[in-house]
Amino acid sequence: MLKFLKENVITTNDCLILATPMILFFISVQWYLETFQYNLTGLNSYLAFFFTLWIWISGCAAGFFYMLKKTLQFSKKTFLFDTDRNTALKKLFFCIFKGIGKFFISFLVIIAIIFLFEVVQTIFILYLYNSPLKPSYEYLLLFSYIITFFAGYLIIYWIPEIVYTYNNPFKSLVNSAKKVYISFKQTTLYYLLISFAGLILHYTIQYMKIYPVIYFLELLLFYYLILYALITIFRLYEKNFIE
Repeated sequence: MLKFLKENVITTNDCLILATPMILFFISVQWYLETFQYNLTGLNSYLAFFFTLWIWISGCAAGFFYMLKKTLQFSKKTFLFDTDRNTALKKLFFCIFKGIGKFFISFLVIIAIIFLFEVVQTIFILYLYNSPLKPSYEYLLLFSYIITFFAGYLIIYWIPEIVYTYNNPFKSLVNSAKKVYISFKQTTLYYLLISFAGLILHYTIQYMKIYPVIYFLELLLFYYLILYALITIFRLYEKNFIE
């Protein structure tokens, strides 16, 4: 497993072209939220705000994950000439538009399900907070983290399942949960390592905002970790269920 994780560092470095659309996506979502979330005045503006965000995230995700699949295939190819490699490299960006055409509807469903999950979880947490049990806020926060942690674990192969098999989101969700069970040991170890690393980076970033240079470097490391995690998930899927 450690050998596989080390190999993925090399693969991630070969696939750094993916960092450009990923970072632009994060910047665009942050800009949209900061620009419009405080200007909402009524039901119609809220609906328009969330509908636009839903469409944008779904389209970007569909294009990006299809590009990720194609970039992994590109990294395995051998080119005789640098010109051929550069030409193929430039074509990878056009995969974003192909991915939107192929998987836009699927990702609309995925984002909607994730949003509904968050809404139901929030309502449940609020119900517990106002129940006669009166649990503490810290306890409820921990409980929410645990639910999200296990939900993320069960759907870890959901997106690769869609991108590689072209099945509908509901069938892919069931199949991905089955594949987590099939590769239980390897998937669990990887998920724990990445979750732990992400948690440490997340909290260190919060405390480093007063040091601009360190904050910028940690932010780059955080983006690298996200890209590394996504590439490793796709490679785990390929290794266990495609190859």
